[in-house]
Amino acid sequence: MDQISLIILKYKYLALFPLAAFEGPIIALVVGFFVYLGYLAFIPAYCVLILGDLVPDVIYYYIGRFGHKQKFIEKYGSRFDVISDNFELVEKLWQNHGWKTMFFSKLAYGLSTPFLISAGLVRMPFKRFISYTIPVTLFQYGIIMVLGYYLGSSYIVASKYIEYGAFVIAGLVVVFVLVYIHLSKYARKKLVKMEHE
Repeated sequence: MDQISLIILKYKYLALFPLAAFEGPIIALVVGFFVYLGYLAFIPAYCVLILGDLVPDVIYYYIGRFGHKQKFIEKYGSRFDVISDNFELVEKLWQNHGWKTMFFSKLAYGLSTPFLISAGLVRMPFKRFISYTIPVTLFQYGIIMVLGYYLGSSYIVASKYIEYGAFVIAGLVVVFVLVYIHLSKYARKKLVKMEHE
């Protein structure tokens, strides 16, 4: 964290874009603290962080859009079991609950990348994808920068809580998917039973 802080202080806005592309939320917390200290201005820093987060999102989307679903599942299936084992469910989530899926996937630590790629794999229209990701990113970075600003010198302590929060959200996403699968199976059984009666 000290190295990142020194890089931001030395290169200011130039450093924010690549840092946001790799560790955006934590960087946003640090940037909020530096805005508080007067080293950075809120609006330019916020805009650069947003851009640094959106560019990778678009790249992930296009990796999925021009990728092959089966190859993706074969290559990354072992790492992203939730998506590869339940791809039909993921497809339905993007189609029927795109806004919620984007919200939780952007905030869920470790699941963001595969979910963003899956949006391209299910052929979600780009305009729809970007209309979901921009508001979520604006909200996410705004909240975290404000937290960094008001938490001041305790930003290191707060960064741990943000990581824990991301893990909690990832866990909730997994639980949601499992519950949804269970309810889908139950509903299918009920439908089959109703058809036979």
